[in-house]
Amino acid sequence: MDSLKKGWAWFWRQSVLSKVAILGLIAAFVPFVLPTVVAWFRPTMIHVGVSFYTYERGVQPQGMNTLYFFERRNLVSDCSIRREEQSIPNGRAKALDPQGWVLIKLLLENVSNRDLTSFRVGVRSPAINQATQLTAAPTLMVTGNKEAPPDVKPLYVISITTLPAESSVVVTLKTPIDDNLRDFIYAKRRPVTIQVPYVAAEQFREYPPIVSRTNAVKMLNREGVLRTRNDGFSDEMLQVMLLPSNEPTREDGEISYHPLPRAKACSEAEAGSW
Repeated sequence: MDSLKKGWAWFWRQSVLSKVAILGLIAAFVPFVLPTVVAWFRPTMIHVGVSFYTYERGVQPQGMNTLYFFERRNLVSDCSIRREEQSIPNGRAKALDPQGWVLIKLLLENVSNRDLTSFRVGVRSPAINQATQLTAAPTLMVTGNKEAPPDVKPLYVISITTLPAESSVVVTLKTPIDDNLRDFIYAKRRPVTIQVPYVAAEQFREYPPIVSRTNAVKMLNREGVLRTRNDGFSDEMLQVMLLPSNEPTREDGEISYHPLPRAKACSEAEAGSW
């Protein structure tokens, strides 16, 4: 109590400008400690982990050949996690259209001993826009929609019908990399961040969860364990179909796709780190 009185007296001795600066620092610090304070007084039923990736399937001219490639990388460290490539003579293959995406993967763990119904989690990130899609295992009843509360940045709300007791799920927010997002990440070098303002369910009211930075490689491994037999995503592999030898060569035309800047080659220990 004496310490609080001394601190209060010290605060009132400061100039008006100093008081404003002190209050500003406190206001900026509160959002970071609030989830921890809430967890002290009310043990959390939900653990939230997050990882960021870029996923790219691309094509590049290579003299008389065309290079087709697929790459998944950790967006935070820009380390390549997996890359496959295949060089094929011009006009002798068909492939999916080249494209790049930013992927936000959320690991949602129900650590309680009861099912959570009408579970919802709100997410904000500069990597979420109108083109963002929500993906998850086909067995998971999950939907997503973008909301725009008054005077607040748009919020993407993920809704899960039932999150069973003591279970985990991985959901992915997948956003195509357009010119704006490419400029944001690779030209301006601005970090892609995420906010999770709340989680809620019929069993408890909204509260801000603690969000953990999950190692990117561990997240992918965890997602693989949680999948069932047919839950893999078909676009997470190099898909190139060679033309039969009796079929004439195709006219590829000019390649308009511009690949993302080359990812760093990192050790296995570094690849998934933040």
